[in-house]
Parts: sequence; structure tokens; C-alpha cells
Amino acid sequence: MAENGRALGATEENWTKATAMGTGIQVVGMAMKRSIETSKITQAAKAVMEQNALLRSKIVSSKSKLVYETAAAPAPVVEVFSWPASIGKSTSTLTLPGDSGEISAALHHVVTEELNTPFPNAAQKFTGPTDVFQIHVYAGSSNTIIVLRLVSGAVDRHGAVVVAQSFLSALNAIVEGQKPQLPEAHGKNELLPTLEELIPKGKKKGLFQKGLDTVGYVAAVAKYVLYPFHPGFSGSKISDYKTDILSYTLGKDGTSVLMAACEKEKTTVSAAVTAAFLKGAASAEEMKGKKQHFNFTAVVDLRPHFEPALPSNALGNYSGGLNQDEQVKADADFWELARIVSAGSQKEVDKGRHFSEIAVMNMLFSQVLQRPSLTMKSSLRTGLMSIFEKTFDARWKDTQNLQLAGTFGPFASMHGAGPCFCIGDAILEGPDLSLSVVYPTPVYSRDQMEELANASLAILNSATK
Repeated sequence: MAENGRALGATEENWTKATAMGTGIQVVGMAMKRSIETSKITQAAKAVMEQNALLRSKIVSSKSKLVYETAAAPAPVVEVFSWPASIGKSTSTLTLPGDSGEISAALHHVVTEELNTPFPNAAQKFTGPTDVFQIHVYAGSSNTIIVLRLVSGAVDRHGAVVVAQSFLSALNAIVEGQKPQLPEAHGKNELLPTLEELIPKGKKKGLFQKGLDTVGYVAAVAKYVLYPFHPGFSGSKISDYKTDILSYTLGKDGTSVLMAACEKEKTTVSAAVTAAFLKGAASAEEMKGKKQHFNFTAVVDLRPHFEPALPSNALGNYSGGLNQDEQVKADADFWELARIVSAGSQKEVDKGRHFSEIAVMNMLFSQVLQRPSLTMKSSLRTGLMSIFEKTFDARWKDTQNLQLAGTFGPFASMHGAGPCFCIGDAILEGPDLSLSVVYPTPVYSRDQMEELANASLAILNSATK
């Protein structure tokens, strides 16, 4: 193993192995209304990698373990492709402000394709070596799309946002012939500890308790329901699964009204969006007359919860899941449900379950990866949905020289093991709340997911009027 390298932790290894099946290919797409030389993109990547040992690493297989091999000097992996051909646009396709539609449609298409492009040496089984950080460039005559690709087993969504901002800042300086001035990063010279090593004392479960809880989770699965699969899904091969994305924005007025309503009702934007999609799922035609007990996960950035806390720019896989379940009726009071979701998340944190459940979740995730038949119709679906506890701010700094049309992501592919769908939310300029629904096909069709998303957004809009 190279100097300053280390073995992957349990969470890192699970998620990294999952990329071979189709979960955890993380991408951030950014579109510029100008041509940018590949050499400048490579320089920006070098500047970012110099600040982060993790981004200079490859994941390799060594003695049946996955390990990081970290290079002292950055060696960016940058590949260039042609601009995508003419692409259709629908109501659920990305819409960038001030764009006639060409760049928006191209960015949506490229990001979707990238989510379904395996990492090298990880198409069927993760064997490595695989670079943690890679860049794909789509060059047009007067536009450029840059896609940052990250192994989400190594870098979580919060970390991907940090990388994207650092890259934009570096490129913004370089295109004007200036030297980038990036802040000193935590973890510049060596890899940071694994998530498991940072769990505070007393928050880990013993082996016996972990085993009991795993059995308990498995036994409880029978009471939960999933969103009804597409009728044509049965018999589909796992190798045919792909990830697709729907994209929506609430607009400035809709966003302002939602935020004011959440403050008045003493709940969070994430909880309100969760409540809308829970009610949307419960009101589906296929759910009528059936039990509507859903299992869902709020994803939490653990950096501020460690003792001592990690800086926000610390790169790694430091996310935990708050596993919740709720019996939902289509006519349930919206704000009461949102408050229940919000209070449930806080209760889980207060009990320390964002730490104590990590080992149990890893064990279950590992079992699903090895035995897809454990899930309904071998669909690999483990719950209704995942949503991030906090909305990330996509109002990027240091972009004045880039003619930035907009960004899309970070998203991670989820057609391997995962929930029925994931919600990605971001605050854009305005402020304008962007909501993206990431889901697996052919488990679900686009029409089916659009129907769910439209119903859920209608519920959200109705509740905030």
C-alpha cells in the first residue's frame, strides 16, 4: 500500500462494492456558456487534488480487501467527449434560468448517462484500480459541460458539493490566467479516519445487539410496503437496470411561500417534501385498499455530530441514515405529518441512532448486495425513499469568469440496492428550490414516476397556499 493509504472502512467498502451493481456512481454536472480548454480543466483538477489526499487516491483490491493507494502528486483523469446530439425535452427535464432549452436538455441527458456509466474496473465486480475522482468533458462549439465523477463510497454528497465548489473556484481563476487560491483543506496530506473510527464512545452496538437488531429489521420488513412496481418489470435482469432523473423547480414565489409555511408550522423543508411524497405514494391508485406503512430514510451529514466535530470541508463518506417508518393515509393532515417526520428525525438523533444503527444498516446492505432475492421480486428495493435532512445551497461562489449556465447534482446512481426513489433538493439563485426524483428503471417507468411526482408537488403546493 502506498504511503498514507489505508484500508476502506465498512461503510466505504460496502458502498464501493455496490457501484459494480449500479449504486454509488456519483456525478455533478456543470454547464458553461463558453468554450473552456481541456488543459485549463486539468489544471483546475490538479489544484483541487493537491488539497485532498483522498482525491489523489485509487481504490485497489489487496488480499481480498479494498484499500486506498494515495499518490503524493495529483494525476487528474480527464476524458473529452463530443457535445450530445439533439435531445428532446419534457416537463420533467432540467430547466436552467435564461436558457432556451439546448444547454438544459444536454446537461440533463449527460448527467443521466454518466450515472449509468460504470467506473473502470467496476462494471460487474469491483476489482480496481479505480480513481476516486475523475472528470468527463463534453465540448461544444460555444458551450462546455464538465462532469465531476466520484466514487460515493469514498466521497458522500456533502463532500461532492465541497469538491464542486473548489473546482469551480479554481477554474474561475485559471481561465483568467490567475493562480487559484483555495483554502487549506482538512486531509490535505493524508487520508482522514473512517466513519467507524470516529463514532463517539458509547454510541456503537456490540456484536450481540447488532445481530438482534438485524433480525428485528428483517422481521419488520413484512409490515412495510413499497411503491407498486411497473407491470412490465417482472422478469427484468439486474444487468438491465438503469438510473433515471426527473427535475422540477418550485419557482421563486413557490419557494418563498414554502419556506415561510415551514417556519410557521415549525418544521423543515425536507420534512415537508417527505410528507408530500408520502401522501403522494399513499394516494396512488394501486395503493387503494392496501396497507400504507412506509419505510424511508433521512440522510444526515455526520461531520458536526462527531466528537470533536469534523470541519465541513473534510472529504470522506461521513453520512448516516435515520431509518423511519410511518403509516400514512391519503387524507392525512399535511402539516401534522410533516411535523411527525421532522420530530421523528430529531428523536432518532437524540437517541444516537444516526451512529448506533450504522453497523446494522451496513450488515443489511451487504446482505442485499449478496442476495437480491431477499428483496421483493429481487428488485433490490429496500424502502420507499431516501431524502437528505438538509437542503444544500447550489448558489455557487467564484463563477463570474465561467459564464456558468447552471449545475445538476450531485446525484448518485441507485439502480443497484436502494430505495424506490431518492429526492435530491437544492437551493438555486432566487432562491428557487430544485427537486429531483432519482429512480431505477425498468422497476418504474418514467410516466409512473412523473405521475407520483406531479401528485406530490400538487399536495405540497396545496398545503402552502
